[in-house]
Amino acid sequence: MSAAAVHRDLTQRGYRVVSLRPARGGWHEIYRELPTFFAVGASDLILFSRQLATFLKVGVPITDAIRLLRSGTHSGAFKAALNDVNADLDDGESFSVAISHHPNIFNQLYVDMVRAAEYSGNLDKVLLQVANYLQRQDTAMKKLRSAMIYPAIILTLAVVVCGVLIVFVLPNFVSLFREFHADLPLPTRMLIAVGAFAQAWRLQIIIGAALLAAGAFLFLQSRPGRVAWDHTLIRLPIIGTIVVFAIIERFTRTLSTMLRAGIPISQTFDVAIASAGNIRYRQGLESVRNRMSSGDGFSQPLAATGLFPPMVIRMVRVGEETGTLDQSLEQIADFLAEEMDYKVRNMISLMEPSLVIGVGGAVGFVAISVILPMYGLLRAVH
Repeated sequence: MSAAAVHRDLTQRGYRVVSLRPARGGWHEIYRELPTFFAVGASDLILFSRQLATFLKVGVPITDAIRLLRSGTHSGAFKAALNDVNADLDDGESFSVAISHHPNIFNQLYVDMVRAAEYSGNLDKVLLQVANYLQRQDTAMKKLRSAMIYPAIILTLAVVVCGVLIVFVLPNFVSLFREFHADLPLPTRMLIAVGAFAQAWRLQIIIGAALLAAGAFLFLQSRPGRVAWDHTLIRLPIIGTIVVFAIIERFTRTLSTMLRAGIPISQTFDVAIASAGNIRYRQGLESVRNRMSSGDGFSQPLAATGLFPPMVIRMVRVGEETGTLDQSLEQIADFLAEEMDYKVRNMISLMEPSLVIGVGGAVGFVAISVILPMYGLLRAVH
């Protein structure tokens, strides 16, 4: 709580306040100082928004509602933030101003929509809109992550299995093969050479791989690296289409949600641009914003970027001409969400047999390279 709120609370209880000083330490202080490590999950914010909307709808004062919700959350960082929000409300600040002090939890879209709702007097309805928006975004991101993580896990497991066979299993048989002067097939000789190289240069390989990974990480954290990655990502086969759909779905959903809350498009566009995430799309949308400021409308500058499918442009143009832009944008977002879901499921169904065949072939090649000389030895013994 703020000093003024503490002073007022103690005075109302009959105490005479001599001095006040902030407390140091404690988990709440740690949560505030380390927001990255104690991040608030999307599910926490979605649940909070829905429950707060319900409390406000039945007439519970917002400070009482937040106090009840704070006691029910398991996130220490969220508890600390809600405690601060309630203290700011007690000091006379509006809800939008109070939550704006915690941008790591309540993003600009959340703050702007709450501010618009405070002017229009429909905070409970807008909170439900925000919760629905966050729920759709969270679902879309989970689907996108699942599409990219699944093949990575399978390929990693394949590399680990092959590496164990080559580096640890095969060398145990090499001395046996040499003792019996076995005639080794070409695949076995190749694997023995690879295993010997890995054993002889394992330290250099580990250091080189670590340096390569660190260099790639640092490069991707830099501005040129992020630009290169974002440009490459949207051009990848299959996955690139899913990423593009996710970007456009986020942008149109954000814009539609804020327009429905009564926020003018001139004020919502910066937040919508930030929601796109991809630098290539953000650059294109910034040019759209600049042309809109010059009076060029919305659909025409959007088409000029070359980043949006014709279907999106047509629906935006219809919404612009009929005065139902928010509805058109929502329909676009819903359509893209369904298409993205279909493409993710289709991609996984296509990748499963391909990965099984590829991984099985690689592991089988290594296994056969180990087993074939054993049969040769058995024949030689007999």
